[in-house]
Amino acid sequence: MSSNALIKHRTQAWQLAICAFVCAYLAVGFATHSVRVYHWFMLLAIPGALLSAERGRRFFLDWAPLFAFWLVYDRLRLLQPLLYSRVAVGRPYSIERALFGWIANGAIPAHEAQALLTADQSLAANTIEWVAQLVYFSHLFVVPLAIAALWLVGMSRERVRSSFERHVRAFTLLNFSAVAIYLLIPVALPWCVTLNGMAQPTPALVLNADMALAMHGPLIQAMIRNASQWFAAVPSLHGAYPVLLFLLARPMASRVMLVGLVLYGSAMWAATIVLNQHYVIDLIAGAVLAIAAYYAELLYYKKQTA
Repeated sequence: MSSNALIKHRTQAWQLAICAFVCAYLAVGFATHSVRVYHWFMLLAIPGALLSAERGRRFFLDWAPLFAFWLVYDRLRLLQPLLYSRVAVGRPYSIERALFGWIANGAIPAHEAQALLTADQSLAANTIEWVAQLVYFSHLFVVPLAIAALWLVGMSRERVRSSFERHVRAFTLLNFSAVAIYLLIPVALPWCVTLNGMAQPTPALVLNADMALAMHGPLIQAMIRNASQWFAAVPSLHGAYPVLLFLLARPMASRVMLVGLVLYGSAMWAATIVLNQHYVIDLIAGAVLAIAAYYAELLYYKKQTA
């Protein structure tokens, strides 16, 4: 078989694999009654794969590790019922209170912030609530857009292409390590404690959860209500992403950009506390895992370029 025919054969096999995967993924969603509106956008991958040229094929292959994480994380909703009996509720709360209760007069910071927003209905409090929600949601766009920019520029600049590949490897390692920890050590988030106290999660408690009582902000309430995993507390990826972005950006970014990333990370950490989404220890665990992912990828990179 000639090289041209081999390339054509591989491309066809890859296109068929994409189409089959999308159909299978949606079929599982239908079978488990877990299809969401955003899942239908996956259908765009079918014409995208069938009609794409070499650049389109390269895009799918380059982004496959990150796509895989997003799809795996989404399917965690199917495993959540199996975790209820193992969810840690009281111990994380006790550790948080022992380490950081001094910040909030003996309470935990997330619960103190929740209480303050409940008591204060002023314009300033409402502004903080909305800004915190926007910052919290921003991780859905900031990381993909940053990596997409590297991918686009990397088409013509080899150094940037290398940076793109390093970002994909580091974030893939971080993401899948976090998923493994979520399944091994499920931990209740502070809003779960606000809602149900120290009660162990049950199907009834999850089904009847009133997000309006657990946290402030209509955007965040809607997001958590449809989240695929309610016990993915440790490590906090909201805490980890800004740290990993900063570490990866250091070789190429300007001082202004690095300062911006530090400010963004600080805002993200504050937003998770204000919205009752994470303990401080969750954020610290996220930062530690991000540092570990960075140095593991750096070790791999140095071996590959030695």
